[in-house]
Amino acid sequence: MFTAAQSLSHSSPSPRHVAESRRPSSVLLVDDDIFMLGVLDDMLRDFGVTGITKAMGGMAALAALDAMPAPPELVMCDLNMPGGDGFEFLQALGARGFKGAVVLMSGMNIRTMHSATLMARFHRLKMAGSLSKPISASALAAVIGNMA
Repeated sequence: MFTAAQSLSHSSPSPRHVAESRRPSSVLLVDDDIFMLGVLDDMLRDFGVTGITKAMGGMAALAALDAMPAPPELVMCDLNMPGGDGFEFLQALGARGFKGAVVLMSGMNIRTMHSATLMARFHRLKMAGSLSKPISASALAAVIGNMA
C-alpha cells in the first residue's frame, strides 16, 4: 500500500500519465469539507475521471452509495467527519460487501491512519492507499496508480 508520506522518485510518471493508465471510471468522494470535495473533484477531472459523486459526510455517502445504479470503482473517504465519521463509514461499507478500492484521507496523525487501514482490512475492504491532507496531485496520482 502506498502512503502519501512515502516520497516519489524523480522517475515517477506524471499525474496525468498514471491516471490515464489506471483511472477509475467512477469515484465516490466523502468529506465534510466542501472545499476539499471541490479540490479533489478538480484533480480527478484533470486526470480524466468523469463519474464523480460527492457526499458531505458518512451518512450522505451511504445514501449516495445506496442510490447509485452500480457501486463506484473507488471510494475516497476522510476520517474525521461529524455525524458519521470515516471509521463508521468504513464499517458500513464493509457490511455492504463493497468490492471497489478505498483510499483514506486525513489530516490526522499516522497512527490514526494506520488504525483506520487495519480496520478497513478487517472489514475486507480493498485498500488502495492513504493520503495525508493537504493532498497533492502527484500523491493522488500515485495512489490511483496503485489500484490493481
